[in-house]
Amino acid sequence: MNFAIIGYGKMGKLYDSLLGAKYIVDLLPVANRAYFSHVDEFIAYKQPADLAIVASPSHTHFEIVKKLLINNYNVLCEKPICLSSEEAEELEKLAEQKNLVLYQSTLERYNPLIKFFLKNIDKTDIIKIESHRYGTQPSKNYTNDPKFDLGIHDVDLWFYILNQKIPWQMNVGYGQPRREILVYLKNKGSLKLDLLNKLIFYNGSVLDFTKASLNNPILEMIYDLTYKGTAMNEKWSKEIKVLERSDSCKIKLNNAKI
Repeated sequence: MNFAIIGYGKMGKLYDSLLGAKYIVDLLPVANRAYFSHVDEFIAYKQPADLAIVASPSHTHFEIVKKLLINNYNVLCEKPICLSSEEAEELEKLAEQKNLVLYQSTLERYNPLIKFFLKNIDKTDIIKIESHRYGTQPSKNYTNDPKFDLGIHDVDLWFYILNQKIPWQMNVGYGQPRREILVYLKNKGSLKLDLLNKLIFYNGSVLDFTKASLNNPILEMIYDLTYKGTAMNEKWSKEIKVLERSDSCKIKLNNAKI
């Protein structure tokens, strides 16, 4: 398959190392590749690509994704798909009208710990969830709002796993890296998913996924999009709307209508 990568920073290079993109779009030249300095140049040459991957700074996503959709490219966009729910809704309508793929990167869905959680925990046994997600502040070219940069992961899991029906207390920010999800159960037990160290603490046991987790979330996500056709064109605008309504990095997610 032919892939185009727009934005050749950290994530763009990671996608490229796994997929071997045919086209690279970035301000800085990339040697020995089909290279374009701007998305307009890429579009002008009408290059055929099965999927365009947008890994540029967050504030550029709306403009770039809109241009790609208008010109009939299927799009996978790094999170968050937009910094505005209104803009995200516009992109969703455009993708629907043109019968194109529009997908926001959801790598945590493919995390082995999340898969274990989905397979082994009955959702009706869950009282509430609390998460703590902290990480290194990105460069000034990217969004410096941890809600959109980091919080979008847990908001997406709230939609994906729980269909927004169980309360989730979300804590995000920049600082010492930490990625934990605490699940409180009706039997007074609990489950802790340490996503950073790939450990699950459950029923007095520690489950170690450091050696067992040989899957690659990016490749699984790309496979789903390009071959299985699953989980496409979700309402990403609803996830963005949750973040827009929150004025701090301690966010209470409940079953209020979005």
